[in-house]
Amino acid sequence: MNPVRAGVLAGLTVVSAFAVEFGPLALSVPGGLLLAFVLPGLAINDALFRPGRRDIGVVERTILVPALSLAVLVLGGLLLWGAGGNLNRTSWMLVCAMGTLIAIGVAVYRTHTGATVAASPAKAGGERRAISKQRLIRDVLPLALAAVMLAGVGIWSFADSKQTYDIAVTSLSAAPPGAVDPAGNRSVQVTAAGLSASAGPYTMVVTGTSGEELSRHDITPDTDGDWTGRLTVPADERVTVNLFRGGETAAFRSLIIAAAA
Repeated sequence: MNPVRAGVLAGLTVVSAFAVEFGPLALSVPGGLLLAFVLPGLAINDALFRPGRRDIGVVERTILVPALSLAVLVLGGLLLWGAGGNLNRTSWMLVCAMGTLIAIGVAVYRTHTGATVAASPAKAGGERRAISKQRLIRDVLPLALAAVMLAGVGIWSFADSKQTYDIAVTSLSAAPPGAVDPAGNRSVQVTAAGLSASAGPYTMVVTGTSGEELSRHDITPDTDGDWTGRLTVPADERVTVNLFRGGETAAFRSLIIAAAA
């Protein structure tokens, strides 16, 4: 890595790090994307492979940049977490920035200490080498196919997220129980939300501390998939409210009501 390239890459790394840590959202987002997906991979590419190396083509280098960047992010985060550090914006920024700067240093060291490779003689008549059709297909076509695959995955992921966004989540909750009545019982309001009529009928079973069944109720949700009702439970027992889906023998939602203090 020549000094100019090293200086530009190091300067861009420092600027991106400051943007992530202290800049507004319009600067911190681009800075974070560069640190996460671009800068560490560029530096490690230069540290591992010579710029003129023929067996590492354009496609390989292009794919290695985000891959190596993510490797720094993941491995650095694992090491930091294993050492007891906190994983937050500052720590992720330091992992990426320090990884990039270390790789730049290694690349510069290799350039200065490596053996000088003699320049290949110029072709007769100063004829420039043209990019062959075979090389174009070898370098550009795989990259184009990778871009198409990524675009397809992105479109599918977006469509799937839209389809699953409105999926209801079933919940079972209770309000604080009322006061103990003369018979030693308490009244508690129980609410079930997100019930699907097609999964019914629903049954609510109340059991006591020793597991004996205290009461059983058939649940019919409204058009919004909600049900609210009041149950009478013993005040001196730890009560479990189990909600069963039609035909199932295992409760898919449970609620515990502690005994009165």
